[in-house]
Amino acid sequence: MNNNILNLLKKFWLIVFLIGSLVFLVDYFLEQANLVTKPLYFTWQFLLMTILAHILFWILSSFIWKYLLLTIYNVFISPFQSFSQLVFVSIGKYMPGKIWGMVARGTQLKEFGINVKEIFFITLQEQILMLHAGSVISAILIGFLIAKTWAYGLMIAAILSVLVGRRMQILFITLLDYLISNLTKPDPKKTITQQQYFSLLIAYIMLWILIGWVFTGLYFTFVTQDDFSIKIMAWMILANTVGIMVGFLALFAPAGIGVRESISSIILSQIIPLEQAIFLSLLFRLWTVVTELGLGIIVGYILGKNIFKKQLTL
Repeated sequence: MNNNILNLLKKFWLIVFLIGSLVFLVDYFLEQANLVTKPLYFTWQFLLMTILAHILFWILSSFIWKYLLLTIYNVFISPFQSFSQLVFVSIGKYMPGKIWGMVARGTQLKEFGINVKEIFFITLQEQILMLHAGSVISAILIGFLIAKTWAYGLMIAAILSVLVGRRMQILFITLLDYLISNLTKPDPKKTITQQQYFSLLIAYIMLWILIGWVFTGLYFTFVTQDDFSIKIMAWMILANTVGIMVGFLALFAPAGIGVRESISSIILSQIIPLEQAIFLSLLFRLWTVVTELGLGIIVGYILGKNIFKKQLTL
């Protein structure tokens, strides 16, 4: 009896995970929707720009993850498999602990012969690349927007960090391996080359720009009727990038709730009224929750349909 229950959990736990994550997402959606009370403007041209940017964001994200798996472990997955694994990570961050999406993704990766240690190392490389890219684009924007000596110094340091990023990544992984005795040392063949690191860093920078583009699009779609400005867009990308990174590092806050909005609002208050900045941050949270909720439902439906088909054929 216990074995039968265990087998059922193994077969259907991804669906259970998706349903649980969606419950948390709906809760966050209702909470954030109640906070958005200010009257909205509407400009359909910028709405189309926002939707396009978000579509490109998910397409590029899926190809980056697919490329990482192929490069490091020579594992080929389909674009949909890559996309669905990223959706797992995205909706899993709303559950307490923030790691359940990565655990769900790891379950799928084990089907391709990747063991737990390898899943850990590739996830670590992914997160390091993401944070490094976010730091680089933030430092460059600070240099251009603030135009002071310390800001230029920060920008130069960020650009130079690109040259040593891979070395720092390997050093960090090796150090972590030393601290965690049950993990084996990473095989040098299973870390990316300097050229691959640079290419992936550029790709992740593009992701930060695209999600910042979404943030900007919401501002010009719903919050203001002012003319579009490249400088405003640069501030938006900076505020959004720093806010997401700090929220990501705030392990106590599921999906960086509250932390991300606070940081973004403080940065944006340099160029727009604080009330508008807070409203935009809440609106962006609502947008991402609705998007991830929709994607989670779609992926859950497709995966559930495939799982039940397999069970019927057995």
